[in-house]
Order: sequence, then structure tokens, then C-alpha cells
Amino acid sequence: MRSLTVTTGIFLILTSIWCFAFPGAVFLSMAFVLGCMMVFAGVTGGCAYFFDPGKSDAVGWMFVEAILAFILGCVVLSNQLATEAVVPLFFGMWILFSGVIRLVLSLTLKKAGDKSWIYVLVLGVLATASGVYAFFNQIAAGIAVISLVGISFLLQGINVLVAGIFMPGKKRKKVS
Repeated sequence: MRSLTVTTGIFLILTSIWCFAFPGAVFLSMAFVLGCMMVFAGVTGGCAYFFDPGKSDAVGWMFVEAILAFILGCVVLSNQLATEAVVPLFFGMWILFSGVIRLVLSLTLKKAGDKSWIYVLVLGVLATASGVYAFFNQIAAGIAVISLVGISFLLQGINVLVAGIFMPGKKRKKVS
């Protein structure tokens, strides 16, 4: 499942690059790709949870994030975001919740003695700050909606990539 999580992180980062490559595009024309990527991230996060051999607390928090991404991806795909004025709030909410989940996850990892907790904490702070900015500063965020979406996907991709890299893997038996 580690490889699937890392692959999802890479796809989210590539989606952010795609958003930055087409800054003049209208959000509604990009909604299908973005919604599909969010649903894909939710499904792979759910798979990572159900196929994790240890069912650690860290993977449990990733499952909560996967459910959130799946639900919000379905909202995007069902054309519920009628105007571009809602987009900064929507993606701000997604990144804000993901950031808070990362903050809680970092504390869980610190308690468990995992050395990766500092990376997760830094990413959680960045994501939370970005989400708060998008949430409360819609005028400035509305100027560059696609840039905000690109930043959201970039932060989320880095979050998922780091989670995949530090995800505990299966212990393989050595063949002698």
C-alpha cells in the first residue's frame, strides 16, 4: 500500500502542476479532472487503511482524510460548485481540514516515538495556514482561483507523498 500512497501523492503533485500550467482556465472546465483526482485520492487512502497490516493510529487519521477527499471529490464531480466564488472556500476547507488532521497525526506520531512527526507537523502547519488564508481572504484568493487550487493540490500531494514514504510497510521474510 505504500507504493499506492506514494503514487497518489505524485499524481496530486502532477495535478497541481497541471493547474499552474493552465492558469487562465475556468474552474468549471477543470472540475472533472480535479474531482476525479480527489476521488482517486480518497479511494487509495481507503485502500491503504483497509490493507494496512498494523492498523496504526496514523493510518486511521489518513482514513479520515481519505473519506473527506472522496466526499469532496464527489461534490466537485456532481457540479455542486455552481460559481467560481465558492471555489476558494471549498478548497480552503479541504486544505484546512487536511492540515488539522496532519497536526493531530503529528502528535500521534510523536507519542509513538516516530521520527517523522516533525515533517508531518511542518506540512500540517503549512496546510492549515494556507486553508485559513483561502477561507478568510476570498477576495485575494478569488483573484487566482486556479492558483489556489494548484497550491491546494500541491500541499495535499506533498502530504500524501510524505505519509506514503513514512508509512509502515510489511515485514518480509528473508529467504536463506
